[in-house]
Amino acid sequence: MDDQTVVKRYRTELSSVKDLLFYFLITWTAVLLGLSWFDFFSSRFEISEAIVSSYLILLGVYIVHKETSRWTGVKLNVKPGELFVYVWWISLLAMLLLGFFTHREVSPSIRFLTYEVLGAFLLSEISKSFNAYKRL
Repeated sequence: MDDQTVVKRYRTELSSVKDLLFYFLITWTAVLLGLSWFDFFSSRFEISEAIVSSYLILLGVYIVHKETSRWTGVKLNVKPGELFVYVWWISLLAMLLLGFFTHREVSPSIRFLTYEVLGAFLLSEISKSFNAYKRL
């Protein structure tokens, strides 16, 4: 195999891994979002720290994979990573507003998750900026 074939295969494999991670993360987000709303409306159930931590680890893996690919110059299919930030912050805002009128509290786990998702996004944006600056 020549170098070009290896590079092309490497890019294809990295891109497919990132795509699969993205869709798996979308699915996990939908499940966790549903559980979050169930937790918000139900006083009998509480969202597990383990599911929140696992989600954040998966999100971290996705971001590290994306940033590593960016820094090594591998072009990947563009996916809207900020979608996760919007989903969680809009949901938190809705919960806080509803909670105000219904005297319900947003779970500390969900508040923490929302803050961590924003932090991960900001770190990704900083990395993207440094990478763009480096390429000038």
